[in-house]
Amino acid sequence: MNTELEKQLEALIGEIKNKEDFDNVKEQLLKRGIESLLKAEMTAHLGFGKGEAAIANNQRNGFSQKTIKTQNGEQRINIPRDRDASFDPVTVPKHKSMGQELEDCIQLLYAKGMSNSDIIDFIEHTYGVHYCTSQVSIITNQLLEDIKLWQNRPLEDVYLIVWIDAIHYKIRHEGKVISKACMIVLGVNVEGQQDILSMNIVETEKASSWMSILDDLRTRGVKDIFFLCSDNLPGLDKAVEAIFPDSIRQICIVHQIRNSLKYVSYKDRKAIMVDIKAIYQADNERFALEALQIFKENCQDKYLSAVQSWENNWDNLTVFLSYPKEIRKLIYTTNIIESFNASLRKYTRNKKVFPNDDAALKSIYLAAQSISKKWKKTRFKWGQIYNQLYICFPNRL
Repeated sequence: MNTELEKQLEALIGEIKNKEDFDNVKEQLLKRGIESLLKAEMTAHLGFGKGEAAIANNQRNGFSQKTIKTQNGEQRINIPRDRDASFDPVTVPKHKSMGQELEDCIQLLYAKGMSNSDIIDFIEHTYGVHYCTSQVSIITNQLLEDIKLWQNRPLEDVYLIVWIDAIHYKIRHEGKVISKACMIVLGVNVEGQQDILSMNIVETEKASSWMSILDDLRTRGVKDIFFLCSDNLPGLDKAVEAIFPDSIRQICIVHQIRNSLKYVSYKDRKAIMVDIKAIYQADNERFALEALQIFKENCQDKYLSAVQSWENNWDNLTVFLSYPKEIRKLIYTTNIIESFNASLRKYTRNKKVFPNDDAALKSIYLAAQSISKKWKKTRFKWGQIYNQLYICFPNRL
């Protein structure tokens, strides 16, 4: 250790008489440590140490001051400058305070599903800075403005495929904990780019809720949706007919199979699945109707409700059979949006109960942004799919 530094350290330690003195010394050591790191960064940036011969035109040019936030409040530090103003320190980045860094960290931890108390503990142990619960809430509440802007952003005129699904969360409402649905809409535009169009929390899944969400899409610029794919959600058909009457509804085959098998005896499932596969794997609707008739003859005496479910939803279940296999693969299930929801749950599962709708929306929004690389992408082989859609819908593309 440098002799001069040893003397300075001994002098500082000699000043410690109580806890307050100890905290002051700790702050001074923190300040010196940060400034030493910054000086080392400057040496690495220039390629020569202080007092050494310059190897380029760029040289040291004094210091600027910056305020960072520490455990005991604010601390002023000296940041070295260079003549070219090309020095960009890593220890204390330009245009970013320590407070901003901590706020970014808090939002990231919130996105990961950590509770406010866990975030407080982490920040204090890692950075030595204490926040209270209300301060963490204020920081995360800054997201609400971003969420509002995101929810109101303009959308494109045409979306060729839209998937709709709901993910349920426990949320405190008027003194009670109830289950509310976060309605999620994911769409693919004309260029094949996939994106989340909206996320809204509603108390119940009903026609008016769906109509409000679809009307919001229309207000934000959407004029046409070719295929709208979902589970057999209550009231959605009426909402689609009212807002986007030209849209084609496709009910998820996977959900239909699950619902069909829900009340089927385990020993009968294998035989019933053979009949069901013959329906949705048919080459066209005519063959599918023949398979449905066989399914009906084999099962209506024992499982009439399963047969009637297929018959009642037949038009919306068999839409995909009228299109080439590349389009079929995209629209016959909601696996795409369910995969997105499964990723959301990984981030939000630690939150057993949200105190209000805003808290739930903040957590869901942050989780969605964290996993955006997984779902915000261009669909595979989109050129081929687009050409097929162009032929199928000549007057709409």
